[in-house]
Amino acid sequence: MTPLFRKAALAAASLVLAASPAAVAAPSPKAAEPCYVEHFCLWGRGQFEGSMASYTKGSRNVAGQGLTRGGWSAWNRTSEAWCLWYRPGYAGGGKEVVKPGQKLPMTYYAFKSLLPRSDWRC
Repeated sequence: MTPLFRKAALAAASLVLAASPAAVAAPSPKAAEPCYVEHFCLWGRGQFEGSMASYTKGSRNVAGQGLTRGGWSAWNRTSEAWCLWYRPGYAGGGKEVVKPGQKLPMTYYAFKSLLPRSDWRC
């Protein structure tokens, strides 16, 4: 193989590789974080999108788990009902009870605190 022919072959091969779809890989979308069995999960946006926080014991203020604007959708994957409040500290502004297995794809108000129903405050 002559040096000129070798250079031409390498240039052609690099063009083929640069144009191939495998060479220009698009970033893969980030997989959604799963909501595990025996966890209560809240998402920062409706339709189970945005930041997600998972609970087994509840939270006085979900902002501490990255949901600074509260939880706008919920999924109860536990075997007991959970109480959710629209304000931090399990107080005021109303409360909603979410049954085992129930999904709330969108709420009118963001949840700011939550506890399993068995807890004395619920």
